[in-house]
Amino acid sequence: MVTPIHDWFTGFVNGAQFLANYPYYAAVLARVQAVEDPSVPVMAVSAHGKHVWLHVNTDYFMQPGYMKYTQGVLLHEVHHVVLGHLANPEFAAPAHPDLMEVAMEVSANEFIRDPLPGNPPVWTMFKQHGLGMGQSTLERYELLVKARQAGADIPVPARWVDSHIARGVGRCVPGSGRPDTSQYIRVKRLVSSAIDQVKRDRARNGLTGMGGSLVGRDPGNFIEELDEEFPTPLKPRMDWKTALRLFATPQRRAFTTYTRPNRRHRERVGEIPGRIYRPDVARPKRLMVAIDTSGSMSTDELNVIAGELRRLSRLARFTVVECDTIIHRVYPFAGAFADAAGRGGTDLRPVFEPAFLAEHRPDGVVYFTDGEGPYDEQPPGVPTLWVLTKDWPFRCPWGQQTLMRGRD
Repeated sequence: MVTPIHDWFTGFVNGAQFLANYPYYAAVLARVQAVEDPSVPVMAVSAHGKHVWLHVNTDYFMQPGYMKYTQGVLLHEVHHVVLGHLANPEFAAPAHPDLMEVAMEVSANEFIRDPLPGNPPVWTMFKQHGLGMGQSTLERYELLVKARQAGADIPVPARWVDSHIARGVGRCVPGSGRPDTSQYIRVKRLVSSAIDQVKRDRARNGLTGMGGSLVGRDPGNFIEELDEEFPTPLKPRMDWKTALRLFATPQRRAFTTYTRPNRRHRERVGEIPGRIYRPDVARPKRLMVAIDTSGSMSTDELNVIAGELRRLSRLARFTVVECDTIIHRVYPFAGAFADAAGRGGTDLRPVFEPAFLAEHRPDGVVYFTDGEGPYDEQPPGVPTLWVLTKDWPFRCPWGQQTLMRGRD
């Protein structure tokens, strides 16, 4: 009887030997979704939707004498994940995909001392082309490309340790020609949370040192890199309902008046009549409410948002935009949301396309999202409030940010 993939995978990762020798690897693997996939010869990894997937051909490891490769191949797959091979934009659409695969495989195999099946490529096989120990994947790729352009014949293995990246090397968002940076952000956060968990567990147990290096390096190096990539927001995040109410309130503007100031208020003595500032209640704001339909918003959250928009209907008029990687629907808010259309990836840019903004001319944009998607580096010229559904750093340099906490 073959053990179900989840039990087999969980049992191995949580085994005393693997967990003790490779705590950081175990923490990363605990965050991926294992799936039995006979279409891959050994193992492979992929990132799509909200998860990183580990594809396992269990029949391969059930062959006599092949179980010895399990630990080495798992380490190999973790290296693919933490080195950014799944979704790093630097690896997107390479001119020489086969050389990019060689560079990725060499980097994924480095520092693995456990047995691997076949004849896995390592840097020493390509040292005549300039490859050396400790180089990055991109450095190795550029050296291999330079060697090929100089006329060198680069041997590309017919079969790798795994099926490599299950969805291919250097994939872009379908139909866009752009890398899906939201996947890269998700993978980085997965690694960051795994490292943080192990550090907390070791501190709780009174253990010193890092213990069980990740990709042959101190995991602290990864923490520093991740901190640089996802800095803590500079602006504090106020309560989302308060932020939304302030954002929806009409701007104060000057009105002509001939009423003299009330002299019982000492601070108004000397005030010249003729001008008064108050909210322009005669013209409610026109706000565009963008809903990330990639799966970021649950039905309960949408109901809470709808209730808040109904309460603010005297202050603003809302137009709903449903968007994942493209805009699916635009309709006036009438007290509730339609069934969300989309559930694809996430791209935060379509809502801010100049032509789309010019068509609808909103006074502001309120965007409900988990923030896991590419955004424009330059501000769009319209006030924006990001209402984030996940308590993760969001690097967008423009707009206000608030966190959607709870459902009350």
